[in-house]
Parts: sequence; structure tokens; C-alpha cells
Amino acid sequence: VNKEMKLTRLIVNYMWEVVAVLLDMGVYMSFPAAKENRFVNMVNQFICAMERVCLEKQVARVPWQFLDPIITALKHSQRDNAENIVQLLTRIRRSTALSSPSRENIVICRDRRELVKSGEWKMIFKFNHPGVGKCTLPGECGFIISDQVKHALELVTDSDYYTDTNVHYHDVVTARDMCLYSVVTITLQDGGKLDTVSLPGVEWTWLWWKNLKYWLPGDWSPEIKGYYVAYNVSDYMVTT
Repeated sequence: VNKEMKLTRLIVNYMWEVVAVLLDMGVYMSFPAAKENRFVNMVNQFICAMERVCLEKQVARVPWQFLDPIITALKHSQRDNAENIVQLLTRIRRSTALSSPSRENIVICRDRRELVKSGEWKMIFKFNHPGVGKCTLPGECGFIISDQVKHALELVTDSDYYTDTNVHYHDVVTARDMCLYSVVTITLQDGGKLDTVSLPGVEWTWLWWKNLKYWLPGDWSPEIKGYYVAYNVSDYMVTT
């Protein structure tokens, strides 16, 4: 187990990537019981190691808006390792080095999606970044994420890409401060409905859905309720 838990060797840019990998590991690994000292000690070592890595490499923290629906969903799971993964994610949530509380994030709903060409869309978000101040540019402040088949999602900074969108970009807006996710409603085996989150984009979506189907078997025709970005603004918050 300790060998498999050396996730800290991975070079990650975002803590939500770690969350995705943990869900995958829980499908295939055999953990000690969640309340056993062996597992508790393993979690403690893992959290300490991840905190060190995240601080050294300035890995972006995972927002509670993304983490909380996953923890809630896993509490409905009957799988053997569900309690273990919940415990891991709860410890991540408690760590100020690994997660950011809701008050530090602004949740931005996708305004619309526009087709650029076959296989490429613009995901348009309107957002007044607190670091901009009074803006006198025409149109509205915001950003565009390029969504292309077989390509990673990408924050677009080229002003030409914003033509005719009525949205303009400020370079204070960075991808590092974003966690892009969708909110989906799934139907559980008992007929109950549950809201959780998913990851858009080709890099993670297949893995995410495969694992959620394992943890929460049921009717997998999820209803997508919306696309969101949790944007971290902690650097602009006034501390008291």
C-alpha cells in the first residue's frame, strides 16, 4: 500500500488532479480498514508529504466547491474502499495547503458556448476580476476557454479570439487560479437523485466517469446542470 500511495512523486499542477487519481486508485487498491491505525498513519504521512510538495511546487489548491460534492457522493457508495477515500478527501479538505475554502473562491457560471469550427468551441465566461479595478474597455470583462476535440482545455489570451464575443480578457486572469467543472445530476440504484461534479475536457473526463460509475452504480444518463469555474481570489482578499 505504501508503494502505491507514493502519489507525491507525480508532478502535478492542480490538487484536483490528485483527487481524480485518488478516486482511480480506490477502484483497484486494497486498503486497510478506514479506522485501523495502519490506514490512519498512512493518511497522515500522505497529507504531510502532499503539503510539502504543494508548498514547494506551488501547486494550486482544490476548492471546496469542487471537493464537497465528491465527498457527499461517496458517502452514498457501498464499495469497500469508499470510507477510505472519504477519509482521504476529508483530510485534504481540512488542510489549508491543499484546499481552499468557499469564501476564497468566486464561482462563475459559463455564459454560453459558441462553435468556432467542427470540433472546436469557445466556452465564454463573464468575470470581473478583483485585480482589474475600474475597467473602461468596451464589452464585458471575462475569459474564454477553448474546448477542442482531442486537445486539452485551454485559457485563451489572444485578443483576436475574443472578437465579436462582447467579452475582453485581462492578463491578471490566470489558468492556475481556475478549477473548471460541471455539475451533474445522477440517478442512484435506489431511484434517488444526487448532484455531484465532473471534469470537462478530454484529459480527465473518461477516467472521471469510469470511476464514478464504479463508486455510484445506477442509471448513468446524467443531466448536466451547468459548467462552472471556481476562481481563487485569496491573493486579493483583505485579511482582518
